[in-house]
Amino acid sequence: MNLLTIYNRRLARTLALPTSALLLAAAAAQEVTQTITLQPGWNPVYLEVQPANNNASAVLSNLPVASVWTRTERVSSADFIQDPSEQAFNEAGWLGWFHPSRPESFLSSLAAIQANRAYLIKSTSATPVTWAITGRPSLRRLAWAPDAFNLRGFPIDDGNRPSFLNFFRYSPAHFNASSGQLEKIYRLNGSAQWVQVSPNDPMKTGEAYWVYTRGASDYAGPAASRIDAGDGLDFGVELTELTVKLANAGANPVQMIIWNTEPIGQSSLAASTFGINNTASGGPRLAYYTFDAVRGGRWEPLSVLPVSVPAGQEVSVRVAVRRQEVTGTNYSTTLEIYGDAGTRNVIPVTAEKRPPPAGGSPLAGLWQGTARLTGVSEVNSANPTNPTPTHSDFNLRLLIHVNAAGQARLLHEVVQMWRDGTFTNDATGARGLKNPGEYVLLTDDALIPLFHGSAVRDGESVGRRLSSIGYDFPSTHTNNFLNLAGTFAVGQRLTGTLTMPLDHATNPFKHKYHPDHDNLNVRFDGPAAEAYAFTREIELKFQGTPAPTQVVADFGYNEMAGAYSEVITGIHKRPMYVSGTFQLNRVSQISELNPSPTP
Repeated sequence: MNLLTIYNRRLARTLALPTSALLLAAAAAQEVTQTITLQPGWNPVYLEVQPANNNASAVLSNLPVASVWTRTERVSSADFIQDPSEQAFNEAGWLGWFHPSRPESFLSSLAAIQANRAYLIKSTSATPVTWAITGRPSLRRLAWAPDAFNLRGFPIDDGNRPSFLNFFRYSPAHFNASSGQLEKIYRLNGSAQWVQVSPNDPMKTGEAYWVYTRGASDYAGPAASRIDAGDGLDFGVELTELTVKLANAGANPVQMIIWNTEPIGQSSLAASTFGINNTASGGPRLAYYTFDAVRGGRWEPLSVLPVSVPAGQEVSVRVAVRRQEVTGTNYSTTLEIYGDAGTRNVIPVTAEKRPPPAGGSPLAGLWQGTARLTGVSEVNSANPTNPTPTHSDFNLRLLIHVNAAGQARLLHEVVQMWRDGTFTNDATGARGLKNPGEYVLLTDDALIPLFHGSAVRDGESVGRRLSSIGYDFPSTHTNNFLNLAGTFAVGQRLTGTLTMPLDHATNPFKHKYHPDHDNLNVRFDGPAAEAYAFTREIELKFQGTPAPTQVVADFGYNEMAGAYSEVITGIHKRPMYVSGTFQLNRVSQISELNPSPTP
């Protein structure tokens, strides 16, 4: 089945959802609704979602069921193989839940309903019952118990159902390549009897089976997905990039498709490839990294991404969140990953975006980067105001702080320290936290003794210092930064003027040990102007979009770049013009400099 067929089928299903389901998807994009039909009697069910309130009674009490069972430890080869019954409540390895209307309900031991777990459910209804469960999906799979039957369900694409043979043929624990035989697998038939499956029988999503596993195994399917940690992609507040790994256990290449289920933008791969007309303001909030020999590395919006995975190999896909496109403080979606072998994995995705200070700039914080100087004017040339390319680059470190009001300041150095929280007593006299401890940024060295270090070095608590030697200016301990005019924002600019007095310690004309450049008279007993004051007029012009050569995932939120220029007056009788580029990364979202030692 080709990608177009798979994707159009999934889109049609989504658009066919009832209005209430669409509203739910908009309100909580990370939630998925799984629909299961419970037949009269016993039902082997595989849940792929976990309800927000997963208390067993909250999930099950409104259903016409007598009991629900799940395995919790290594299983034997005889449990529930021929005739399921309700006699397992006192057997080791089973957790059971009984409906509150039943007299044995006090024996219930199943407290919570979990995602990616198989359950045996006995329906008391005489007719089929539709059960819609809305919850968060999970990529975490239960481990296989070796040399035993396992009650398991599998991530099946119900519109492209594989056979048991095709699903398990690449797992030595479930298929004997020498004999060409599957290990025993049982499914429940319409007569409530467990019967052995035929190798060519199709599998079904949401259905659980007894599967014998010979030896140890970590098999997750012919085309599987995994992540390095957790059961989903959780970017939190700080992370920009995480990795999804697509594995092909088969002997032939497979085509897999990653579908971001948030609304799809017109410029997305889905729109251009499949003719989809389903626009979303701002486009997808996720991006993926791609590289080719012509265009190099870049980040592209992630809507629908086809990925070819070679036989027996694993392909890593770098996924990033584009917080500059996120409105509000929380973002969530799901990635559905389909393989042409009939698998479907669902990965929950979450990210947070710190709210800006009340009424303040969303770009507040400390920014660190580099000014890359690539052009200097030739003062004696015919065009003394035009910078000409230099033989090599000259780099200067930039430190810029943006406060809550959006005021940008050029820093010479800054120290990160720790401020302890404060406590108070409540009405009962119990001690409780009033203000939590937090990191602070200091440019005033006189304040350092009033705070604690933010790191430990050689057993001592110390602060973390960042400095820039390329931007020095006269300062006092209460005025040790340079206010910049303009707006720190995409498409805007900042300007500032550094004035270096003739007697400043780092003035390049001044030399302490040279009699003609020490600002002293010939008798060395009084001042004399021997050095020269000079000024640097600095401009940072921010780009509106990342340049083609910039590999940037969250440009405009945690990364900024643009054109850099200076006009230097006083070093030569003519002004000197310097040009280049700059790039800044936000390294802290602390919006205040030199706070009070007490919150």
